[in-house]
Amino acid sequence: MTTPEPHDSTTDLLDDVLSGLDEMQTRAVTSPAPLLAIVAGAGSGKTSVLTRRVAHRALRGESDARHSVVLTFTRQASFELKRRLRGFGLDEPPTAGTFHAISLALLRQKWDDEGRRHPTVISDRTRLVAEVLGEKRRGRLHDLVAEIDWARARRLSPDEISSAVKNAGRPSVGRDVAKVMSDVAALKRKRGVIDLDDLLDLVISSMDDPTFAAATRWRFRHFYVDEAQDLNPLQYMVLTSLLGDRTDLTLVGDPAQAIYGFNGSDPRFLSEVEKYFPGVEIIRLDTNYRCTPEIVATGLRILTDDPSPTPSLKSSRPSGIAPTAYTFDDEETEAAGIAQLIADAKPVFARWRDLAVLARTNAQLNLVHEALTNVGIPSMLSGVAADPVQQAVRAAGEQSSRSRLAMWSHDARQPDSELDDSAIEARRRVADAVDEFLADGGRDGLGFMAWVRTNRPFQADQTSDGVELLTFHAAKGREWFGVVVAGCDVGLVPHSSARTRDALAEETRLAYVAVTRASDRLILTTARRRRGHDVGPSAFLSDLPTAPPPAPPSDDFLEGQRHRREHVDSTGDPLLDALVEWRSRTARVSGVSPTLICSDRTLADIARRRPDNVDDLAAVPGVGAVMARRVGDRLLAVIASTE
Repeated sequence: MTTPEPHDSTTDLLDDVLSGLDEMQTRAVTSPAPLLAIVAGAGSGKTSVLTRRVAHRALRGESDARHSVVLTFTRQASFELKRRLRGFGLDEPPTAGTFHAISLALLRQKWDDEGRRHPTVISDRTRLVAEVLGEKRRGRLHDLVAEIDWARARRLSPDEISSAVKNAGRPSVGRDVAKVMSDVAALKRKRGVIDLDDLLDLVISSMDDPTFAAATRWRFRHFYVDEAQDLNPLQYMVLTSLLGDRTDLTLVGDPAQAIYGFNGSDPRFLSEVEKYFPGVEIIRLDTNYRCTPEIVATGLRILTDDPSPTPSLKSSRPSGIAPTAYTFDDEETEAAGIAQLIADAKPVFARWRDLAVLARTNAQLNLVHEALTNVGIPSMLSGVAADPVQQAVRAAGEQSSRSRLAMWSHDARQPDSELDDSAIEARRRVADAVDEFLADGGRDGLGFMAWVRTNRPFQADQTSDGVELLTFHAAKGREWFGVVVAGCDVGLVPHSSARTRDALAEETRLAYVAVTRASDRLILTTARRRRGHDVGPSAFLSDLPTAPPPAPPSDDFLEGQRHRREHVDSTGDPLLDALVEWRSRTARVSGVSPTLICSDRTLADIARRRPDNVDDLAAVPGVGAVMARRVGDRLLAVIASTE
């Protein structure tokens, strides 16, 4: 079939889709191959390339947007995909969502067609496992849930799990895993509930129904999978069931960022993609646009400990500040030192949320939060605003039933003279999240807390400014101007729980993900003693330059921090202030650090030269013709508004 040439009205849209792409990105977006794998290194524009490929194929008539589906793994990622896809001028945007959300939508239609009652979907089976175990055996709850999660991700039956665990070299948690699985399944049947893995299982089995399969394959004809390195065997079976014998599929991801093996994912679906999808075309994106060459080199040195081939990745940016390691006496002095380092790392015109502290475990972050607070630096703990929002989340999490949680949501919206405005707004925001959780079939406060940890609905908060404190896992997909990777000790990085070769390899990739979240500044810290025990520095620090710890904060520093909290920073130049505000707004919309829009020096040069046309703007160092063409009208309007 000959692909029709696009109409003139579509040409501009196609030009916009391809604007600003490099050669390999353009090749990935425009490839005529229906079966394509895009192996995209850290910072190489993965999401942009995926969404542009969806739009380009639809605008060219090579696919039908109404029959396209983009699959991902978290609600946050699906929101971002939908946001970007809406900006391409398609008559009707493609369907985008998580594997679970798409599966639930298909099953609900099937149940409606059959006149069947919809079962309640629970988001976390931990409470069911706890109920089956009883009080006496709950000490093993975490291990049993992890083992069941791993088994369900492989669609193993209770009879198959024991031998599968042994063959995989996983630590055994006892002979009664199969019985617990069976008891949980019986409890779900009794209560008429299903869990998230059941959704995927039901879609796979429903595809054996010719009528359901035909309707589903008519509805979804063109498939795209984001973060394909995170596919687990169950999700792979869902994907291949929906595909049938068709090959219209684009996979995008990076095997070097596969960090969810504990949850059942298998990066081989992408790293050995030819085995699973014969005839696939592979395109590799190996230019990192986010990080300085020094940060990219640090990440690649870490990956040399991964038995998989180290990716070929190069930075497009000029040389920057070398990553540095700091050693402290213990975790308390480490936290205090991090607060000093954060204060020194903040760019002049940037916000605190352009900086992050990442740690392997949540427990490490509490001390850092306390140390930042002590010197007057605002912070957001684990991606949730540390004060009013977190307090509201905890209050909702204490509700012991669905009805109590719904009542809490209702009460949280009522006026309360004892609360300040920030607390009232926080409660309303959390109430909105509670309503969404309940609409998805959520049952109680404990489930809501798990839902918040999984979906992080408050992570993208742009109204508060604070250093973000997150675990390595939670930082996946994010980026900041400066990052402190804390606790780079033996036993934490890599974590002591990693006992198998595969687990150690995943810990290596996890550290790689952590360091490549930084665009310009990367600091790594370690302690000589932690929890009263001597520890040594992680091997990942062996090639990094070291520096003496910073001095304790002076009275002048603390007074400066107090003044900063009480007064809005101003450069003293109205035009430069306006340009800084424009950059901040643009960065919030784009979801990137402000310094990636343009540097402080570039803003200062624009303010000094005050260009009054696009050509003069393009001549400013750091702007150039491409940026001037894209945002010139808006920048010139900012300049004109201050004259």
